[in-house]
Amino acid sequence: MPGRVMSVVLCRPTVSGDIVPIAMGNCENMDEATKFNDVKPPNDSDVIRLVKSRVRTYFNNDGVIELDGGYHLYFVVVIETFSNMVYCCVGEAGMGIEEALEFLNSKIRSIMDYSNIQMVIAQSNAYDLLGHLQPDILKFIVSFSVFFHLNLDFFLQKQHNETFPTAQQQRMIDIRRQVDDVRQVMADNVERIMERGERLENMENRTEALRTSATSFKSTARRVQRHFCQKNLKWTLILLLVVTIIVAAIVLTILHKNGVI
Repeated sequence: MPGRVMSVVLCRPTVSGDIVPIAMGNCENMDEATKFNDVKPPNDSDVIRLVKSRVRTYFNNDGVIELDGGYHLYFVVVIETFSNMVYCCVGEAGMGIEEALEFLNSKIRSIMDYSNIQMVIAQSNAYDLLGHLQPDILKFIVSFSVFFHLNLDFFLQKQHNETFPTAQQQRMIDIRRQVDDVRQVMADNVERIMERGERLENMENRTEALRTSATSFKSTARRVQRHFCQKNLKWTLILLLVVTIIVAAIVLTILHKNGVI
């Protein structure tokens, strides 16, 4: 749900470290705007204390400080040519930091464009320029509130349409749901096909690996068989040679004893 700008505070840091409030402004009907929140938003004095204690005011920067009750303090520190300035606004919980900083930079900073304001702001005391600046501050708060109400109406209408759709919207919702179901089924089928393709590819890889292993095993078996055949042949030849020598020795011995030789 969108959030509103509750208040705006313009302040000027001094060399001594103090924070001088220049001008401020609150949204219309503050009590009405905060009736559903037990915690009230910080006033300008609270904002000044927060800036003094938690914001670095000596260089350009911006940010947000979370507060009680869901409120946020958004700030933009700018080293202007005429003086250092801190532009602050307090927003509700639904207000985003981007829209808050855009509001401060494009709207609230434009208040300082008047040359007569720039000439005196560096020497001004607390709230000296309130009468000059507050009307513009309130104008921008009101314009942002109009934008808030437009967004709120759009948000509530959208929420109502989502909660209580018309017959045509219900048909569109049903068609969109059916399309999403078909898309999901197709995605599941594609995923299963891809998984099946991966499994087939893995099977092909395994088959090729087995074929390579079988070829390698066959070659190794042939080499081992050839090696043992050669080894057996060698021992067979040695055995035949030994037997031949023994037989020859016996024959020679017999012939010698008989006086043949």
